Amino acid sequence: MGSLRPFVRRHRFATFVFLTFVLTWAPWGIVAIDLQTGRSSFVTPLILTGGFGPFLAGIIVAVAGGDSRSWFGNLVDVRASPSVWAAAVLIPVVLYVGALVLFVAVGGGFDRTSVLPAAALPAVAFATLIRGGLEEPGWRGLALPVLQRQIGAFKASIVIGVIWALWHVPLFLLPGSSQAGTPFALYAGVVVGISVIATWLYNVAGGRVLIVVVFHTLSNAVSVTTAGGVIGDEVTSQVALLVIVWTTAALLVWRYGAERLSPAPLPNGGLDFTATTTAPEQAESPSETPSQSDNPR
Repeated sequence: MGSLRPFVRRHRFATFVFLTFVLTWAPWGIVAIDLQTGRSSFVTPLILTGGFGPFLAGIIVAVAGGDSRSWFGNLVDVRASPSVWAAAVLIPVVLYVGALVLFVAVGGGFDRTSVLPAAALPAVAFATLIRGGLEEPGWRGLALPVLQRQIGAFKASIVIGVIWALWHVPLFLLPGSSQAGTPFALYAGVVVGISVIATWLYNVAGGRVLIVVVFHTLSNAVSVTTAGGVIGDEVTSQVALLVIVWTTAALLVWRYGAERLSPAPLPNGGLDFTATTTAPEQAESPSETPSQSDNPR
C-alpha cells in the first residue's frame, strides 16, 4: 500500500477511467454475448452491476489513494444552499420540457395521455437513481475534481462527457435498452452538454455530490416520464434536446467562465491534492485555493 498510494494519487483520473470501463464493460459484454443465444435470467442483474462501475471505481481509487474517509463524508454532505438544491430539481424539468416545446414548435407532436401517471413517479425516480444517479460519485465525485484542477472546469466537463458517452456504447448494442436505435452522435452531444451543466452544479455546491446525484436522477426520470408522449421523428426530438442543453451550457460558461464554471474556488471533493499539486495551482492566490472541506458553504 505504501507504494500504491503515491501511484494512485499521481494517476487518479487514468486509474478511475480504466477501472470504470473494466467494471462496467465486463458484465455488459457478458450480456451482449448472452443475448445472442436468447435472454437469460442473468441479464438484468448484470446490466445493473455494470451500471455501478463508476461508483465502484471511485471507491477503489479513493481507498487506494488514502482519501476514503473524507471522500465518503463528502458524498453525504447536504450543506448546499437552498437555491442550489432548487436548481438541481428544476433544471431537469426546464431542459426536457423546453426540448418538448421546441420539438412541438418545429412540427412534432406530444400526447399527454401517454405520459406516465404521477403514481409511477416514485418508482421511476428510484429506478433512475439506481440506474443513473449513483454513477455520480464516480463521474463528478472523483473524476471531475481531479481533472478540472489540471485543465479547468469546462475542458474537464468536455473530456468527462465524451468518456461518459463512450462508456454507454455497449447499451447501444443491447436490444430493448433506452439507447438502442438512438444516433450515437446526438446522444453523445447531449451527454457532453449535460456534463457541463453537472459541473456547474457540482462546483457551485462546493463539491457536494448529492446535488449532482439528484440532478442526474431527475434528468433520467423526467426523460423516461415524458418519452412515451413524443409523436414524430425521434431524431428531431433529440436535436431539440441538444439545442436546449447546449444553450443552457453556453449561458453557464458565459456567465461564470470556463476555468471554474462557478464564482467559488474549485472544490477538492474530499481528496488530498498536496502531493499532486501542479505549478499553476501553486501560483494561485490563497483566496482561490480553499477546498470544500476547508470552506463549507
